[in-house]
Amino acid sequence: MAPVPNSRLVFRELPSGLPDPSSVFELDATPTIDVNAVELDGGFLVRILSLSLDPYMRNRMRPADTEGDMPALPLGQVVTGFGVAQVVRSEHPSFPAGCHVGGFMPYQEYAIFRDSKEGADESAAMPALGITRLENRYNLPWRYFVGALGMTGQTAYYAFKDVSNPRPGETILISAAAGAVGLLAVQYALSLGLRVIATCGSDDKVAILRGLGVKHVLNRHTDDIAAELKRLGPIDIFLDLVGGPLLEAAIYNAAMNARFLICGSITTYNAPMSEAFGVRNLWLVNRYRITIRALVVIDWHDMYLAEFYSVVPKKIADGEIKVIEHICDNFEHAGQAFVNMLTGKSIGKSVIVLRDE
Repeated sequence: MAPVPNSRLVFRELPSGLPDPSSVFELDATPTIDVNAVELDGGFLVRILSLSLDPYMRNRMRPADTEGDMPALPLGQVVTGFGVAQVVRSEHPSFPAGCHVGGFMPYQEYAIFRDSKEGADESAAMPALGITRLENRYNLPWRYFVGALGMTGQTAYYAFKDVSNPRPGETILISAAAGAVGLLAVQYALSLGLRVIATCGSDDKVAILRGLGVKHVLNRHTDDIAAELKRLGPIDIFLDLVGGPLLEAAIYNAAMNARFLICGSITTYNAPMSEAFGVRNLWLVNRYRITIRALVVIDWHDMYLAEFYSVVPKKIADGEIKVIEHICDNFEHAGQAFVNMLTGKSIGKSVIVLRDE
């Protein structure tokens, strides 16, 4: 069999502020691969199906010598992130041909994963995040494993476990509620009997959230958020995905013994630290005895990942949890899809889909 294209998405431009959708990534269509003849060296070859676009990727777009939570994206190299793929050929007993895998992988059409040994290509994935075999008992779309059944969905699910200890009737504020994590979080919150206040950035998003059953939806562009939180509060739980002035407003309107989960700060990702909004009322954390915790998905895998996969796929299959996605059909429009996600122009989970499943 002749070599086939192995197009890839390359990180091309270090952004200053909001990335330029036309130049932050570049589609490199020149590589090819012979899927039948390429050496596996005890590893396995995958055909990549879907890849995730996430806000954390913006923080990786920095100089290599700048410290961060995850390694910087090397300029001029293939983008890496979370994906789902199908094994095409294998010399690895744990990953036979035909099975599906998920984890950290390169943004290209095919990739080889090998055991860690001298001479092996370890650039395809971060060992700490790894590649795992996936099970799909309910025949859901495989792309869900980078969204509602992946890091995004796990974050939303874990938010309602020991991290926050929610009780029916409590009031929860969820920011960026029409985003990837937010849309799932509001559904989990409603199912637990919480009173939900959701914030978003457009009338279309307001309509979607109300369609999911959220009664109190605030449009940050047209509503007086501070006044509305005072009217609707106090807030027992805050799932913070944006940071900035909303965090300050939530602190002003916190209930006694409130629990704040800091999951993201998308309002600050495209500005230097010197220009980031500084919360000015942290002294109220003392008054209201607020517990502030970081919600980092990998911190809770050992405790809740098995439970997540035993519970959530069935909820999705049964229609209890609705999945809303923004799909980018190929690498060509990935830059625009990424910027749309950062600026709130997309609704739900942003996914690059390379192949029909």
